[in-house]
Amino acid sequence: MINNILYRAGFFAFLLLLFLAGGCMKQGIPLYYHTLSNPGQASVSPPQNDLPTILVGPVRVASFLDQKQLVKQRTSNSVSLIEQHRWAGNLSEMLSNALITQLSQMLNNEKVYSFPNTTSGNGLRLELDFLHFEEDQNRMAIIEARWRILSEDNQTILHSATSHYKIPPATQDYDALVKGLSQGLTRLSQEISAKILSLTSSADKDLS
Repeated sequence: MINNILYRAGFFAFLLLLFLAGGCMKQGIPLYYHTLSNPGQASVSPPQNDLPTILVGPVRVASFLDQKQLVKQRTSNSVSLIEQHRWAGNLSEMLSNALITQLSQMLNNEKVYSFPNTTSGNGLRLELDFLHFEEDQNRMAIIEARWRILSEDNQTILHSATSHYKIPPATQDYDALVKGLSQGLTRLSQEISAKILSLTSSADKDLS
């Protein structure tokens, strides 16, 4: 009798453990979604004349960065995906939108659009390829982008460059990493804005 009671108690305890374990498995690990921030930088320099329309795109990212997850360098030849920390949208699209917003603010120019744009007409075109946009082995936010500015007829490359930035995050959490990546993107926008002002200023002098 006692053995039967103990057997039943043990059986129900076993079922309870299975139920609790199943509940934990269903819950899973929490996921965190990140967006790029805009520091709201002031203009690089007030434009002296009306700037042309600027078309941003295409904006491409290296295939290893084209992931939902944030990327971390493990060694010089390996990376890992941070499963719990993910981008809240498509990374290329987020980078394009952030660049359009920042260039518009820095240049005091509302005529900054995504390429192609059928309603804006022709304009200077900015193409970018992001080679790095991740955490490096030293836990730094690393940004490397190859970019070029094309003439309004898309026939002439007015300027091309490769820019590198390393930003030390304020802390070692992933929110700080994303903020560091956003700061690096802002520095890239400042560099591009300064070059656009230089190119358009030179063009105005040539016409005068």
